[in-house]
Amino acid sequence: MSEKKEKRQLTKKNEEFIFQFKKHLAKSGKLDAEQIEKVVIEVEDELLATQHTGRTAQQLYGTPTLAVQKYLDPKRHAKKLHDFGFLPLAIDTILVIFMLFAFVFGVTLFFSKENNAGAGILSLLTIAILGGTVYTYALLKLTPNPDEQKPTVNKGKRWLFLAGAIVVWLLGFVIVSIMPPIINPTLPPIAYIILGALAYGGFYYNRQKNGLKGNGFFAIGQLSNQSRFEAQQKNNQK
Repeated sequence: MSEKKEKRQLTKKNEEFIFQFKKHLAKSGKLDAEQIEKVVIEVEDELLATQHTGRTAQQLYGTPTLAVQKYLDPKRHAKKLHDFGFLPLAIDTILVIFMLFAFVFGVTLFFSKENNAGAGILSLLTIAILGGTVYTYALLKLTPNPDEQKPTVNKGKRWLFLAGAIVVWLLGFVIVSIMPPIINPTLPPIAYIILGALAYGGFYYNRQKNGLKGNGFFAIGQLSNQSRFEAQQKNNQK
């Protein structure tokens, strides 16, 4: 017990800063008790990690009021990539890919006189499901989490993993595209347009339900870029 207390011992000045910081956070009324506790612990951890170098809370954050303004920034409380989990992100990516290719298949077949085997329904499902799951899994594994102590990912591992993911996706598509029409039938153009519209409905519902609104068309790509940027900033501060 005393050892744990000692590990979290702040200097007097930093303790006063935390006291004022917590008071201003509570007065703002914008965060609940759990969120306040999480933010305070984050600031305490930062102070504990740097106070031995002589850096004070004022040097890191300015006044407690300025620190509160920083932590009340809505962007800080928006969900990050690793907060969502695999399933909602995979569904989002699958539906985006399905939508795009369904509309492309539909429009292309309107102007095509031949029955294009590559535009079969099984091909469409393979492109979307395999592509969406592989892409989502790869980005979740290869994007550093800025909330971790050491938010880094080996670059060599990243490129190797991405190359493997692309090979798996292309291989699956090639195998399906050479299947006979009886297994991979091509639907009428209007059917693909309708399927694309239905996919958009599912895409919209999934975003509303899981809080993925305002994250661009490929949400996982934008979220991954944000996480990499934040992780880089955190590494630069060390």
